[in-house]
Amino acid sequence: FYLVATASFMEATTDLYTQNLIDHFQGDEEVTTWLADHWLPEELQHGRALRHYVETVWPDFAWEERYGPFVEEFQAYCKLELLEPARGLEMASRCVVEMGTASYYTTLSRASPDPVLSLLARRIAEDEVRHYKYFYRYFRHYRETDRVSRRAVAPALWRRLKMTDGE
Repeated sequence: FYLVATASFMEATTDLYTQNLIDHFQGDEEVTTWLADHWLPEELQHGRALRHYVETVWPDFAWEERYGPFVEEFQAYCKLELLEPARGLEMASRCVVEMGTASYYTTLSRASPDPVLSLLARRIAEDEVRHYKYFYRYFRHYRETDRVSRRAVAPALWRRLKMTDGE
């Protein structure tokens, strides 16, 4: 219950930080268009699907009532200054997030005895892997153009992992 409800909150809140990413990558039309037209709608769809599942399976759970306080607390993690200053490093950290969520949903899919939740989680995991591939492709582009070194990537990944643990 807690895994699915929390995932529904996280996915439904994607819009809080997507604009930060769009602002951070301003001037790169390919990235900003993909974020706005593909990634954000898909992430929000995940949130709607998970919310629907939660409200169907656990109708006594007041989703909307619990979501408000979650958003208030989560907003602290959705600030432009928390993004990596270099675009390539932010793309590397996005890869960490996408692979983490893909792993989360894959595990949820395999562990769930409910075939509906298992299928839903598997489909979301597939989306997250596809998102990772986009972020990785963009990372490779910025690694070349911005000369992002391996030495710089490791601390960026560590910072994102620490931030994710705090979330």
